[in-house]
Amino acid sequence: MRNTLKAYERLKREQHIDTLFRTGKAFSVFPLKCVYLPVTRASEMPPTLAGFSVPKKKFRKSVDRQRVKRLMREAWRLQKHVLATAAAPERQLHVFFIFTGPELPDLKTVQTAMAKCIDKLMPQMTDAHA
Repeated sequence: MRNTLKAYERLKREQHIDTLFRTGKAFSVFPLKCVYLPVTRASEMPPTLAGFSVPKKKFRKSVDRQRVKRLMREAWRLQKHVLATAAAPERQLHVFFIFTGPELPDLKTVQTAMAKCIDKLMPQMTDAHA
């Protein structure tokens, strides 16, 4: 399986994002906050849709925000297959990752936090009740 992050695997629709933040559940694994919502999946859709954000209040320079988002996307891209293999065929998970740490992280820190987030999300993909 190729480790890619295509456009159709990204959480982009405003309607989906609004629903996620209004009705989704959240947890934190420092330095990431994860907001998720299990939904029913159409057959052609991927098992997860992911979005990434870094607050402007913590990182004033856009180059710093973009750097952190790149690190989060890379960590997700390398580890998302764990959720995809555990996914029930009728389930889709909308996930949004928000970086909450005070300073610029390195890739290892973000990968460790992302792995812990994925471990916490695993029961949502295998559970048959939304």
